[in-house]
Amino acid sequence: MDLTQRPDLRQRVTLSPQVYQGLSILAMPVVELQTLIETELLENPVLEVEEDDYDSEAEEERAEDPEDERSWDEWLDQYEELDSMDSSGPRDPNVEEVNTDEFVGGVMSFADYLLGQLGMMDITDEVALAARAIVGSLDDDGFFVSDCAEIARITGVSGQVAEEALRVVQQLDPPGVGARTVKEALLLQAETINVTSPVLTGIIEDHLDDVAVNHFRKIGRALGVSEAEVRETVETLRLLNPRPAGAFSPGPAPGYVVPDVTLRRFGDEWLVIPNNEAVPTLRVSPRYRSMLRSGASTDDETRRYLKDKIRQAESFMRNVDRRKDTVSRIAQIVLEVQNDFFEDGKGDLRPLRLEDVASEIGVHLSTVSRGVTGKYMATPYGLFELKHFFSGGYRSSTGMDVASTTVKRRIRDLLLAEDQGKPLSDQRLADELRTDGIDVARRTVAKYREELGIEPSWARKRR
Repeated sequence: MDLTQRPDLRQRVTLSPQVYQGLSILAMPVVELQTLIETELLENPVLEVEEDDYDSEAEEERAEDPEDERSWDEWLDQYEELDSMDSSGPRDPNVEEVNTDEFVGGVMSFADYLLGQLGMMDITDEVALAARAIVGSLDDDGFFVSDCAEIARITGVSGQVAEEALRVVQQLDPPGVGARTVKEALLLQAETINVTSPVLTGIIEDHLDDVAVNHFRKIGRALGVSEAEVRETVETLRLLNPRPAGAFSPGPAPGYVVPDVTLRRFGDEWLVIPNNEAVPTLRVSPRYRSMLRSGASTDDETRRYLKDKIRQAESFMRNVDRRKDTVSRIAQIVLEVQNDFFEDGKGDLRPLRLEDVASEIGVHLSTVSRGVTGKYMATPYGLFELKHFFSGGYRSSTGMDVASTTVKRRIRDLLLAEDQGKPLSDQRLADELRTDGIDVARRTVAKYREELGIEPSWARKRR
């Protein structure tokens, strides 16, 4: 094999660390950016938050004043005396300490929810031990996926105690938890909410597949009842949950949405105000800058270190400022295009595409996409993600542009007003929109209906 070397010319696009950092900062929500800024302030000593009342020269004079140093020492001595006096004072035994951990928000898991109920039940220690093991053996839907013999073996209790523990768990909320099959879960729920009947029991045990395909007449013949009674019982059956854990809702996880910009009206004029409180203004410390002056007695190694840190700080500040500017410019275009909506918060949205904004502010499409994702605008009508104001659209017969969100809202209104006995098909919906001057294809109506989470007409009629 002949090994030779030869030059090969090719073009390759690479991102510098500064550019990559800028793209990452632009895509971050405000809460993540705040964390990044705090980390950068800790890691880079030359970076600091700009404060209006900060006077560096006066600060340096105070640091050099020996009288000021003595006054600080005296104050610290007094503080230590006060602190020692406070800690040695008698404590009232009748006053309970406040546990601040209780005020920290959290989300209760399904297992914790069940264990909390077990702790309030009057049961023996053996049954409680086995019940806790059963709770740990439930799947995500709340079904018991082990068996009592296994529970008895791992907890060291008898099989009879394990069976009793299972019955205890099946009494907990939500109804049906601890069931071993879907049928058992439905029967437990029916018993809990007191809707049990021979017809309902028969349907659950033998005819769930027939219910799925609406064979009500066949069920009636098998159970010896009328089709009308079967239909009435099936409506009761629909109240039950085949996934017992689906009835448990711990509530949303604690989350915080901080707006990037705020929209305020002053007279007849709207203003887009950046959220400078959430994203502070940064600067390079004047004290470290002065150490690089020609007359400063700073050694070469320290100079190189400070120059490197200052370059990093300036790059970071440029990226943060560029993010602020990009989001503000996008919000300004949203304000101009969706002015009808912002008049009262009820107006129709106009079509607005990411491409249009990118062309308007002279940036790449991906930049606008990063600039609207996870970015929020506070308005007099509520908090909106910037993506809410972007959508494709149609032109009505009157020449007015209509956003797809407006078309979806019109479809929802038509379906809410429809005759339940004769639900509107997708073609009928398209015809109704056409009478309003909006020419939308039937398959587009079907897509919008599915995005709204609405079933097709045949399913709505069956229900």
